[in-house]
Amino acid sequence: MEQTTIEPGTRVRGPLWQDRITRATDRFAGGNGIAVLLSGAVCSVILLLVLILLAASFLADFPVESRISLENYESVFHGIFFSEILPNTLFVGIGTVAVSLAFGIPLAWLIHRTNLPYGNLFLTLIAVSVIVPGFLRGIGWILLLSPKVGLINHLLMSLFQLKNPPFDINTLSGIAFIQGLMMTSPVVFLLAGPMRNIDPALEEASEIAGARRWKTMLRIVIPILLPAVLGGAIYVFMTAISLFEVAALLGGLGGKNAVVATELFLSIYTLSASVPAYGVSGVYGVIIAVPSLFALYYYFVAIRQSHRYVTVSGKGYRCKIHDLGLWKGVGLAFVLFFLTLAVFLPLVILLWASLLPYLQIPSRQAFSAMTLESYFRIAQIPGMGRMIWNTIVLVITVSVAVLIFSFMISWIVTRTKLRIRGFVDGIAMLPHAFPNVGFALALLVLALVLRKYLPSVPFYGTVGIIALAHTLTRISYGTRVANAALLQISPELEEVAYVCGSKQLTVWMKVILPTVSRSLVFLFLWTLLLSFREVTMALMLTGPDNQVLATYVFTTWLRGDLNFTAAIGVIMVLAMGILFLIVEKLTTARMNVGGFS
Repeated sequence: MEQTTIEPGTRVRGPLWQDRITRATDRFAGGNGIAVLLSGAVCSVILLLVLILLAASFLADFPVESRISLENYESVFHGIFFSEILPNTLFVGIGTVAVSLAFGIPLAWLIHRTNLPYGNLFLTLIAVSVIVPGFLRGIGWILLLSPKVGLINHLLMSLFQLKNPPFDINTLSGIAFIQGLMMTSPVVFLLAGPMRNIDPALEEASEIAGARRWKTMLRIVIPILLPAVLGGAIYVFMTAISLFEVAALLGGLGGKNAVVATELFLSIYTLSASVPAYGVSGVYGVIIAVPSLFALYYYFVAIRQSHRYVTVSGKGYRCKIHDLGLWKGVGLAFVLFFLTLAVFLPLVILLWASLLPYLQIPSRQAFSAMTLESYFRIAQIPGMGRMIWNTIVLVITVSVAVLIFSFMISWIVTRTKLRIRGFVDGIAMLPHAFPNVGFALALLVLALVLRKYLPSVPFYGTVGIIALAHTLTRISYGTRVANAALLQISPELEEVAYVCGSKQLTVWMKVILPTVSRSLVFLFLWTLLLSFREVTMALMLTGPDNQVLATYVFTTWLRGDLNFTAAIGVIMVLAMGILFLIVEKLTTARMNVGGFS
């Protein structure tokens, strides 16, 4: 048998390289390598999509020739953009802000600063109203106030012998009204903290000077709340101009009440036989993003100047609760009026429509015609099992991904001294300023590029592309929750573990995650709920194989199947109500839903 001899000076590469790889792996897992890698991946994808949206606006004839040109901007600006689309969008945005503040400020004051009966119950009901999807509210109000099928219109016409319907919800004012009701709940919760922190000495001084309560409200309370009101108004405006489903339902897809969001959608999913204009849709995406970025900038300026409005210091302080006295009935009526408009009426009309073969005014004949046939039809829909499975995969994948990536980004921001932590935190907030429909468009463009040059990559028309869109747009809120949770934990806890020789993964699993588990469970479940109800991004990225329940309900309504749409909508609301109860059961912390839309 021959023996192998090793000459002096010869390097044995196998064991040495294995040792180096082992040490590098241990160093990577033992430090912040995992957090840096995952945070960098998320930030890179966010920046890539922003750049894709900007680039798409300059690409003519994409994806056929893809030449750089200003034709897309010329096509948009030389049309009806300045005469119709832009004014409509601004009207809807400002109108939504007006409606949400008109309800939100009084509601926040009644619940947090007065002895309104059942205040905690009303606060819970206002939070619950968030679970009703915007497109279902839109459908509900169409069934109530549409000139053709609106139940209230037909009832008033029959009672007062009117020739024409008195109301028409299919207007810009109707869009602003419904979106304003949708955004009132976030405004209430955004104003909750500042409303409770107003120094009562200022109000008492105003009353001693002889000012009436309404004058104190106008000259003392509202000016002090200006940063919070401004922040809420900016957030509502940013959200309102990017919302698609309500405007689409109320005429946007039919050429009436055109706004930027509906024009973006119609540029791709055109109702005619023309070729999709991805470049034009990119222009509309940029148009939505620019005012949102400016609004976010001025919001941060207002936050930096918030010290000018500080009224609570280290002195003794207790929130002053005003006695409504004889006005309790008025306060109760106002809260119930909002809940009726925002939740009760749309849900009742959906339930009523789901039980009838066709919509009709309540009567003995209508009650005798009630049936559950629409609900039985749901189980007979071809492909319903696949849609349910897609929905389950979507909401669970998004919730897990948001949980992991948000925790990693927050760890970099709050627990390291890396120079990039401020940059990472800023990029994580970018989806909050960028419209969701813009991210969906950028992902669609990316999917088309991959389909053209890497056809073997399964991305276009899959559940994965919708899940990625949902994940990226929820990162902003996820990092806020994780940041708040980690900042409440002293670094001494993990330092003790490090001294004992524990690696980073062990510290996360054994020390950090159990400590912040309540906040993370809430983030997981709330993200799951929001992903279940979201329709705009899913509708932009939908295909034959990745349809989910929300998009199916929306398209079923467009096909004109009224009672069937109502039945599925009722089931969706019930499912989301159960999820909300789970969220409320598993977390005792008071929810701040200001960032949920």
